[in-house]
Amino acid sequence: MTDTRPSRLRRGLKITAFAAAALAVVGVALASAHAGMWHHGSGAEAMEMHLEHVQAMLTKVGASDAQKTQIDGIFKATMTDLQAAHEQHFGALKQIHELLLAPTVDRAKIEEIRAAQLRSFDQESQRLLTALDDAAEVLTPEQRAALKTEIDAHHQR
Repeated sequence: MTDTRPSRLRRGLKITAFAAAALAVVGVALASAHAGMWHHGSGAEAMEMHLEHVQAMLTKVGASDAQKTQIDGIFKATMTDLQAAHEQHFGALKQIHELLLAPTVDRAKIEEIRAAQLRSFDQESQRLLTALDDAAEVLTPEQRAALKTEIDAHHQR
């Protein structure tokens, strides 16, 4: 009987590397939005810039046009969903600021908003990881290995 633990470990590391790369792309977009602006123009322009980066990486790993289109659709939908969530978080933060600056501080309401935000963040992280899982499954194991190599090289720069 052959021990398959090393191959399973390598596969897991490859998927993790792909997920980390995609998470970084989406994370940069969300961080830019959270700062109150997109570094490269409007939200739509920044989303396109980040998606173009993903497309370039997919080209480097030999993804087909069909794979690129499928992954692009996954990430566009996710980024749109997360942008809407960002706007809700911004509104909640504004509401907390107003509560903190009111003549009487309503600790119960502030805690209610905080707890709701944590639930929302959990849902968003689940949404993001689902998208990353979906995108990883579009690629072949060989393409994920090539993506890991690209990511490693990028981190060496």
